[in-house]
Amino acid sequence: MTATDLAHVGDDEAADSGFGHWVAVRRGVLVLYFVSLGVWSAHYGIPVQRELVVAWVCGALAGASLGRPWREVLRLVRDWLPMMILLSAYDFTRGLADRLGIGVHVHPMIDFDRFVFFGTTPTQWLQAHLNSPKVVNWLDVAFTLIYTSYFIVPFTVAGLLWARDRLEFLRFSRRIVTLSAAGLATYIAFPAAPPWMAANMGLLHGVARTTSDGWQVIGGRTVEWFNEGQATVNLVAAVPSLHSAFTMLVALFLWPRVRRPLRPLLLLYPLAMGLTLIATGEHYFFDVLLGWIYAGIVMGAWAWWERRRERATVRGRLRPPRHRLPAANSEVRVPGD
Repeated sequence: MTATDLAHVGDDEAADSGFGHWVAVRRGVLVLYFVSLGVWSAHYGIPVQRELVVAWVCGALAGASLGRPWREVLRLVRDWLPMMILLSAYDFTRGLADRLGIGVHVHPMIDFDRFVFFGTTPTQWLQAHLNSPKVVNWLDVAFTLIYTSYFIVPFTVAGLLWARDRLEFLRFSRRIVTLSAAGLATYIAFPAAPPWMAANMGLLHGVARTTSDGWQVIGGRTVEWFNEGQATVNLVAAVPSLHSAFTMLVALFLWPRVRRPLRPLLLLYPLAMGLTLIATGEHYFFDVLLGWIYAGIVMGAWAWWERRRERATVRGRLRPPRHRLPAANSEVRVPGD
């Protein structure tokens, strides 16, 4: 979708005011907006904080709503607010497990991975074969970009859906909010150490956190946002992996909405993210698998609820209206009496 497409969004739903050039105004504003985003990113780095990405997306949608009724702008705020609240709540869980007296789990994920992968964890195997502590190679760059895409792709998809079809956006946002809430609840009840933290504890050997290594080659100030984000988030929010859950949710949601030849490419995204998370020491296979399961359950639950609600709506429309019968003792008047 281009700035021109965004400028025409909603023309069928909301009539512009008497000024007849709002499409041209919106087009110009959006072009300037995206140029500003490019300049800002070149100076400060690509925004990789979720709240900042959502703010930029909503800013573009607000620009696309210029000249339309105020209720459309208010709808934008109302539609995106639940997502913003859940994303903000995630960061407040940092240190909550300690305050609640819940110990950090370390061994269950290691034991599961070793059981599935014949006595070793895939993180140790991948880092032993792919990671060179002294050299940043093209794989490190690819892993960094794939990992960073989690902060941008789901919310960009949400923005495009809001612009094209609000009902589809609402369906997608329900799933995002539900998945975030499920992950948040699990993080509080089951704080878990990621592989790099277990390595710092001496439980895994040859494992390092390498998600930001690619920025050494890419350059720019994005690494500052990246490192700041990693330093302030909940470090024991590892089970399930929301990186794997969100990317799988995007793939599953878009699956029936894209052409058949493109569907295999959708599945490559969560698979590439899963490999990235394991290879960079961010998550175990256990975390990734559980994230995929969470995404599947959320998708299935909402699909069931929407089908059930749709059937109930159809039955309500097809049901003949009930006519009230006269009371037994009421007088029935016959025309002409």
